[in-house]
Amino acid sequence: MKKFYCFVFLFFSLSVLTQAQQYRLKYSTDESRPLSLENVIRLSIENSYDLLLIEQDLIISQQRIKEAKFLYFPQFSLNGSATAYNLDYPIILPEMIGQRILMPDSNHRKEDLFYGVGITAVQYIYGGGRISSTLDLARASNKEIQSRYQNAKNTVIYEAKKAFYEYLYAQEKNKLAKEVLNQAKQIARTRELNQVQKILVSAEISSLESITSKAKADLNKAKIKLLKVLNKELNSEVSFEGSLDYIPLETDLKKLNLWAMEFRPEVKSAMYKLEMDNIAVKLSLTRSYPDILLGASYDRQGVDNLKQENMQLSLAVKLPLGYDYTTQIKQKRAEQRQTVLRQAAIEDSVRMQVLEAYNNLVYWQEEAPARIKTWETIKTQFQDFMKTKSNFKDTFESLNYYYQAGVKNIEAKKEHLEAIANLENAVGKDLK
Repeated sequence: MKKFYCFVFLFFSLSVLTQAQQYRLKYSTDESRPLSLENVIRLSIENSYDLLLIEQDLIISQQRIKEAKFLYFPQFSLNGSATAYNLDYPIILPEMIGQRILMPDSNHRKEDLFYGVGITAVQYIYGGGRISSTLDLARASNKEIQSRYQNAKNTVIYEAKKAFYEYLYAQEKNKLAKEVLNQAKQIARTRELNQVQKILVSAEISSLESITSKAKADLNKAKIKLLKVLNKELNSEVSFEGSLDYIPLETDLKKLNLWAMEFRPEVKSAMYKLEMDNIAVKLSLTRSYPDILLGASYDRQGVDNLKQENMQLSLAVKLPLGYDYTTQIKQKRAEQRQTVLRQAAIEDSVRMQVLEAYNNLVYWQEEAPARIKTWETIKTQFQDFMKTKSNFKDTFESLNYYYQAGVKNIEAKKEHLEAIANLENAVGKDLK
């Protein structure tokens, strides 16, 4: 079982490094240069508060592994003391200053001091598996935190992609709204209008101006959201570059589910938590096992000198006695069972997320081509229509149809890209 966990951990670490490498692109600090999607993702990862916090948890867990390894080594202590005393009865000094015995002495003078220096070493020869289990628990905790880090990282990447696509959508929509408004104003300038036509044109242009104003506000809102994902100042002068391209993605639901069980950090985290619970059960069992210790000490002491020499070597067996052994074991096994149930629930939840994301992608891969084709057709027909001398009502209705078709075209491309990003987040793997 340990070999299996080690193999999974090694494979998971390599996959994390491979995925992280995709976004480790060179980023220029020159804010006059537009940011691509890759650099947006990279900056989001580097500036995420959640990731920075979990990175500190990783440092803590790595130090706990080192601490657990130190338990295999003998524990040394050095001490030295100088004690002024006046005794009527023998005493033992406290443990922290050497546990030395002081005897009453009729020749003792107040200015006399009792000196002592020594070194002590204690080595666990057998601890019932407590030391090895403590180390295994620290390692499992480290792997669980790494899974948590990867899960937070996947969320940051998904939110960065989503915010970036929302910005491109708002940008394209704003551009289209300006184009339609300019065409409407040009039509009004190039034709002679009667009083009724002037009212119609004013109303239509006013409506298009409202649409353009709303598109501009949506663009500003999308930029603020993107800057928030980047964790930059909301008034930063940063520009972005990219395009909403429709590129269909071949998918297979069975393969996606298998990948999700392999790559989703939540599944791995549940597995590592189960491993930790198994170790906790083992640790509760070892509480009833004896400890075998080897202790040695060397000590020099005396009144106003260090002439007296003491050495000792001891082999000790400690058999712990307690009333709560069985209760602790039952508690840990119940927690172990809870983790098994949570793991099953997490796997079911992941499969449901994959299915929903897959169905959403299938829908947009059917819907997007239809909208793109409709847009291309209407765009061609609108260009032909604008060459004719039609009445104003038909012209402005055509402009509205043209705008609506363009918005649906842009929306379909954006939704398709978001559907891919959502599916990648559900699977835990880049699918492109």
